[in-house]
Amino acid sequence: MADNSSETKKQMAEALKKLIKDRPFSKITVQDIVSECNINRNTFYYHFENNFDLLYFTYSLEVQNIVESFKKANASLPQAMDFVLGYIDQNIPLCKCAYESLGEQTLKNIFEKDLMFFVVSTIEYFSKEAGISNTEDFKSFVGYSYANLLSSQIIWYIKHGNDLDKDIFKGCLQTFYTASLKSVMEEAAKKGF
Repeated sequence: MADNSSETKKQMAEALKKLIKDRPFSKITVQDIVSECNINRNTFYYHFENNFDLLYFTYSLEVQNIVESFKKANASLPQAMDFVLGYIDQNIPLCKCAYESLGEQTLKNIFEKDLMFFVVSTIEYFSKEAGISNTEDFKSFVGYSYANLLSSQIIWYIKHGNDLDKDIFKGCLQTFYTASLKSVMEEAAKKGF
């Protein structure tokens, strides 16, 4: 049986996503959200402090859903990056709203924790492929570093996606990521990390 509280929060998140397509976030009121969901204001305030809190929840939920779908599919980070950039292209009103309303650092925090899984999985895949072994400390260090880098690139894509050749951006990102990660791992293995 589904958790009613969780379902109510998801319902409000869906309402916010729908409303963002038609108007700026700054013009969306709590009343708009509760009317869209056919719930009362007290229900909204039981779950969220304000619209920004709902936006944070909504965007975090979107990112978690993307990550979960790729975990189930056992996708590589380059495959996941293709999907993430495609998601941004298809949901640009929500992504731009999250960037403008929550701020760059908050978005980085949302992305980093979920990208870490893919980076570490990719390290393990490359290690097996190259027949090298890296320490857990090294994997954590590199995982955090690359998750930080990739989250910055995703945010850059949200900000500038309309002004660039997306295929070139994806190619550059994947080339940089895979070539540099392999090189760093090989060098670390030589040094005992």
